[in-house]
Formats: sequence, structure tokens, C-alpha cells
Amino acid sequence: MSAMELDGDVSTVLASLRLEVESGDLINIFYQFEDFYERKLWHQLTLALDDFYSLPDSKSNNLRIKIYDSFVSQFQQKLNPIKVVDFLLASFPNDDKRDQEAALEKLIQLKDQFISQATPSLKKAATDDDELKALLNKEESIVYVDLQISRFYLLLGNKVKSEEILELVESKFDDSSSDSQVFNSKINAAFYLTKCQLYKIDENYNQFYSNGLLYLSSIENTPTPLTNEEKISLCYDLCIAALLGDKIYNFGELILHDVLNVIKSESSPYFWLFNLIQSLNAGKLNDFNHWLKVGIPKSPFLVKFQFFLQQKIIITSLLELISLKSTTNKRLSFKEISDFTGTPGNDVEHLIIKCFSLNLIKGYINQIDEILVVTWLQPRILNLDQVKALYSHLVDWDAKVEQLGKQVHESGGQVWAGL
Repeated sequence: MSAMELDGDVSTVLASLRLEVESGDLINIFYQFEDFYERKLWHQLTLALDDFYSLPDSKSNNLRIKIYDSFVSQFQQKLNPIKVVDFLLASFPNDDKRDQEAALEKLIQLKDQFISQATPSLKKAATDDDELKALLNKEESIVYVDLQISRFYLLLGNKVKSEEILELVESKFDDSSSDSQVFNSKINAAFYLTKCQLYKIDENYNQFYSNGLLYLSSIENTPTPLTNEEKISLCYDLCIAALLGDKIYNFGELILHDVLNVIKSESSPYFWLFNLIQSLNAGKLNDFNHWLKVGIPKSPFLVKFQFFLQQKIIITSLLELISLKSTTNKRLSFKEISDFTGTPGNDVEHLIIKCFSLNLIKGYINQIDEILVVTWLQPRILNLDQVKALYSHLVDWDAKVEQLGKQVHESGGQVWAGL
């Protein structure tokens, strides 16, 4: 098809689709499409497509799919390939299996097109087929579309194929690897989102939590922020991962992040989860048990984790007890620990050893006198009450230093006078 025939075909398609819409905003955008396309203003056309996909009315009558198939695909090689992938993804909703299968098929086709477009220029730099393949695999557009293909395989339940793709690209995101590359925030976000979905399927809460936080930090730097519904969903998953991760005892990054604000309101269905995380971080045993009791009917799967959650809050309550102690006297009797954490006396030593093994504290146990001496406590985010307690420790320490200074001055007055 000649360029003139293609231009005429595109104009006909846009005119036909324009008749299907009633929204004034959409009709105006369709005129922009035709104008920018005829004048070959690809950047302005990309911005107009962004506006189109952002309008809720564009979801009706499969209009997004029609625009992608009949319009965008006709000149996708003129556009930023990352944007083309985004337009494709925006055209197919993720909640329908048939749409997911259609999107996956088109993503695979799009990858083949990207390879065909990139091959001629990369062939000049490659000495053989292996080097050409390596250069193609480093192309940002191909890495990005690979990540989306991997994610859709997960959505469709094909974990094996998804993991095969992730294994090929993972080294590119590993700073310690010789294959490491520097990608923009959108590609980093796609990588961490796919990893999160994989770890969610595997119920690997530790890895989900760390990758979820990395995804949040990446997506914040992209021009397409999360919707409120997406924030709530991600916040819920992160909080659950924080609760159930057996190596997660520092919740600072989550608690300080704005994403937690979406469930902070009393009107939120996950208000109980917000309080559960806060009480766990503060080591408040009674508050934690109260909010866990509120939350279990709303998230019944937590029932099978009750024993683990009780162990976790007991550990954080011990950390809270240690932090309340004066900096110069972090000695705790087993009885004191038992009373504060509700742990039976015979299990206190096991609790302490557990904290040592998790590297939450350092110190030693005086088994004869049944005393724990703490020399180091893992840093953590403090709430207002904890900051007040720390402030009182500092005031006390300042007073002792001042008193020591006076004693030295009084006892060594003659020495200082002779100097």
C-alpha cells in the first residue's frame, strides 16, 4: 500500500470511528488525530493518544482496541516503542481472560516487529549472529515488551514461560551483574511489578515486600501514576506481606510512604490493617491483638497465620521494651521480659535467641542471673510516643554528663588550676 493510499485509509477509519462517539472531547481528539497524522507530527500525535486513553469514555464500544488495531498499528514504527506498548496495554482490560490472551498475542507480535525494526541498524555493529542477538536483547523496547509478555503469562497461569523470560532479563536489573543496564523508571517499574506478581503467586512475602517497595519508588518517577484503586490494592498487599514476611521486622519504608494514607481513614475498609501495621511497628501487644481480631473476619485467610503473627508481635514488643530502657543500662531480667511480652518464663530464652538469629539485637545472656544485656538494637522508625521516650533518654543522658562534669571539676580543681 502506498503512502497516499495509507493516508486515505487512515482518514476513512478515523471518520468512521468518529461517528461512533458522542463525547465532544473524543470527537475533538479524533480531529487532532487526523490533523497530526496528515502533518506527520508524531510527538503531538503521541500526546493526543495519551489524552484519548486517559478519557473514561474511550473504554466504551471497544473503542480503544479499534484505535490501536486500525490506527496506531498503522504507523507504530514512527512512535516511541515504549509508548506503543503502553497504548496496547491500555487497549485491553486485564480482568477478562479473552482480552488477556488477545493482549499477549499482540505483545508477542509487537516484539517481533521491534526486532525487525532494530535489526538493520544493529547488524552494522554486530560481528556475528550471537552478538546481534545480545544487542537486540539490550534494546529497551524489547526488554520492556518482554516484561509485559512475562506478566501476561502470569495472569494467564503460565508461570513456567513467565519465569523463563524473567531469568533472561533479570541480570540486566542486577547492579552486581556484568550485564547490568541503566533503565528509565517505567521499565524498572515494569520489572518490579512482574516480580511482585510472581512472588504473590508463590506467597513469598519477604520478596514481595522488598520488590513492592522498589516498584513504588519506580512508579513515582513515571508520568503515569497509580490510580487510587491500584494504590489501595498495592497497599493492602504490602501490608499483608509486612505482616507475614518471616524476615520483615522493620516497617519504616512502608509506614513513611504516602501509599499508606489510602487506608488511613476510618471510612476505609482496610482501616483495621492500617492500625495493625502501626501497632506491630510500635510493639503494642494489646492493640495488635484487638485489630487482628477485627481484621480476621474481613481477611479470613489470616486465621492460619495467627500463631506466627503472635510470635511476631511478641518479638516487636521485646524490641519496644529494649528501646524504652536507658541507653546506659539496657539490662533486662527474664521476668521483666516475660511480664511485658506475655511470654512464659521457660520460653524467654528462646525468644531472645530468636531475636539474635534475626539480627534484631546484639548482646549476651547472663544465664545464671537470667538477664539479657543488649549492646545494639536494630534501628527502626519511631512513632511520636517512641520519640518522646527517646527524648527523655537524651535529657537524662545530658543531665548525667553535666553531673559528671561537675564532679570532675570539683575533684580535680587543683589539677586544673596547675595547668
